[in-house]
Amino acid sequence: MTVTLISGSLSRDITSLLTSWTWSGDKNAVSRKLTGSIVHTEGGALPEPALGDRVVMSEGGKRLFDGVVLLRSLGSEDTAMSFTAFDMGYYLQRSDGTYKFTGTTPEAVTRLVCRDRDIPVAGVPESGIPIRRKFSGVGLSQIITTVWTLAAEKNGKAYAVRYTPEGLLVTERKVRGGRLILQGGSNLMDAATREDASMSVNSVAVYDAHGNFLRRMGDAGTQARLGVMERHITQNGGEAADADAQGKRLLEDGGLRRTVTVNVLGDLSLVTGETVTVREGKTGLTGVFWIDADVHTWKNNGYYTRLTLNCRNVMTRAEAGSALD
Repeated sequence: MTVTLISGSLSRDITSLLTSWTWSGDKNAVSRKLTGSIVHTEGGALPEPALGDRVVMSEGGKRLFDGVVLLRSLGSEDTAMSFTAFDMGYYLQRSDGTYKFTGTTPEAVTRLVCRDRDIPVAGVPESGIPIRRKFSGVGLSQIITTVWTLAAEKNGKAYAVRYTPEGLLVTERKVRGGRLILQGGSNLMDAATREDASMSVNSVAVYDAHGNFLRRMGDAGTQARLGVMERHITQNGGEAADADAQGKRLLEDGGLRRTVTVNVLGDLSLVTGETVTVREGKTGLTGVFWIDADVHTWKNNGYYTRLTLNCRNVMTRAEAGSALD
């Protein structure tokens, strides 16, 4: 693994100067970040990241991260400086946009928004779904996430939006072949599970535009066990199928949340949005899980990965802006 500091036209390998560093991502954030701690000496004898410098992490000549230093800190008695670099996806999170789309597809919206900020696009799926929506002073990442949320409501698919060194990448969230197996006694060091029903949705009531009740859908079993937690939605005109799809999505996303945290031997393929198979004998944990967050840590000549896993394929959703009449 090589970490390179780029300041203007000067490029320096700082891997040996780092006491530790982490590379991480989360499904709720478009960008990934690299946080490190580098040896500090008075007088500037050794290279140190300055705000605006680039940090590139690569393995075998392949870039895994390319970001800009936007945070650093140093105490008067410290022998190491800490810094954090964010990739270009961070600028989609920190910049607003104002747009009006009258039948533009999510893939076209994504390319347009990124082009307006000179952010490259690595790839987007072709949905062909027209979007009619306006956004006024809305974060660019929220705009992109919203249009793919609207597409998911139409076609029933789930999407992941994340940044890579090649540019913004939108992919369909689905189980892929060749996924890594995490197994106790091998590469899986420990695992912990958490079940949460506090944010459940087990009932959805559908009303028309005038507030008249139309129908209700839900899960009688969880209602009896946990109590009724209901959301109301509006059906516009004769769009019963769209309202039913929205209600189904609310019930699916509002199901029991079971998350798993695992610590494993470091593996660069374990990144947010991918799937893994887990087999852990002591807890009986087994099955295919989605990676919702990942933290890769290099320290003391060791490399470890911490993952937050989800047993359900739940995409990050947004409902920014407003629909056009």
